[in-house]
Amino acid sequence: MILKEECMNLFLYSFFYFICLFPTWFFKFQVFKVEIFLSLSFFITLWALSIFCVFYLKKLNKIKSLYVFTTLIALYGLDNHLSLHRELTNSLSFLTNNFGGPYYASLLLLFLMFIALLLFNFTLKENAAKISLVVIVSLLLTSLFDNKSISNLLNFKKNVSSMSENVKVILIFDEMSGINSYESKTSEGKEFDNLMYSLAKNHNLILFSNVKTKFPSTIKSIGSLVNQKILNPKEFIKEENNNFHYNNTFLKNELFENFKSVSVFQSVHINFCNNLSVKKCKSFNPFEKKKYIEGFKESPLTHFVNAWKYNGSIASLFVWRALRQFNLIDVTLSPQGEKASFVSTLSFVADDIKSKKYDLIFGHFLVPHKPYGFNENCSYEGLRSLGNYNNSLDIEQHTYFHNIDRKCTIIFIDNFLKNLSKEKINFADIYFLSDHGSRNIIDDPSSSLNNIFFIKRNKAKFIDIDKPTILQDEFKKRLFK
Repeated sequence: MILKEECMNLFLYSFFYFICLFPTWFFKFQVFKVEIFLSLSFFITLWALSIFCVFYLKKLNKIKSLYVFTTLIALYGLDNHLSLHRELTNSLSFLTNNFGGPYYASLLLLFLMFIALLLFNFTLKENAAKISLVVIVSLLLTSLFDNKSISNLLNFKKNVSSMSENVKVILIFDEMSGINSYESKTSEGKEFDNLMYSLAKNHNLILFSNVKTKFPSTIKSIGSLVNQKILNPKEFIKEENNNFHYNNTFLKNELFENFKSVSVFQSVHINFCNNLSVKKCKSFNPFEKKKYIEGFKESPLTHFVNAWKYNGSIASLFVWRALRQFNLIDVTLSPQGEKASFVSTLSFVADDIKSKKYDLIFGHFLVPHKPYGFNENCSYEGLRSLGNYNNSLDIEQHTYFHNIDRKCTIIFIDNFLKNLSKEKINFADIYFLSDHGSRNIIDDPSSSLNNIFFIKRNKAKFIDIDKPTILQDEFKKRLFK
């Protein structure tokens, strides 16, 4: 009977640990075959080690140590299935804003939960594992079947029968200061200004060299571009904070209504695809196979850890940060992964122009949005993305890194235009613009409102429009007729 009871206890602990350690995110995200092997190996190894620890502690009659160990596993299980970092210690949470940032807040939360669970285990002893098992199983099932999955990303392609010879393209770059901005006062900033003028002359662009947006906010800025009247965001935006991916969905978009067939490239944070004119929607997916620029550390470990981190546990947050700190992985999530794969995305834009299936191609990219990522050779350097939001960089460093990122963005655009010319891909107009400036000094309009705006029009000659211009007014004058 004693042996049977021991076996039952060992089975109970083993099953409890299995449920706690089970990677629910494994089923939620697209994972490549090699990462599947890595994920399973990681999970099975942890589980086997935990069973060995139970067997060893029981053999030595270290009951208190067993309770402590079980408490740690239970804490991991709660973190794993409740996504504690995503839900309670994210960058906007009360804990983060009042207890020194996400890392300190996460440690505090784990410590308090550990103490509570430890008291629970020591009070109820063997029964604690049984009660905890019911709770963890319930949380696992809830986590598996909730709507917080990568499947929420909008990716669709409808049949388009008609062909368009008059393709318009609108490419919006997020958080990019323009010519003569605050960032242009430095030597790197002046290099950017010269690069902009060279780009405009070499490709016969219509360049607005003295343009500002009306708003330093992405939602307000783009909302006032795609709608003729400036509206309160509540009138055209639906906030979806519990959707796991999109924070805001555009419900009103008068610009799209002027076109029959729209192709959209978008980030995971703003959804433009809720419109009948949209025939193709491509949302940035951090877990699909893509081509990154030189320097990006694409490996099985990179995809595995980023998928784990995206699920939102505190444990994954610290592992993810440590591996980045030691330069062992890079970030596939947005905006870092979006920046590192931006050149590839531009090639997909070119493919849509070439297809002539769409009369409007619209793209909103988190490029060159912070965190920083490009180095002086326009390769990717993941270490530059660290410490961008915790005041570890002063304004001079922010200005320097933003200038490097926006210079590289212009170089990528230059190559994009050269490829269109080389392949003789025809289009009507391509509008290049940013929603706002770097916002490194939010109260300075030359940093927050100064932006880029230039147009590539077939057979047009280079024009520099240097009179003061409001982005929204000039844009709508050309697009709403």
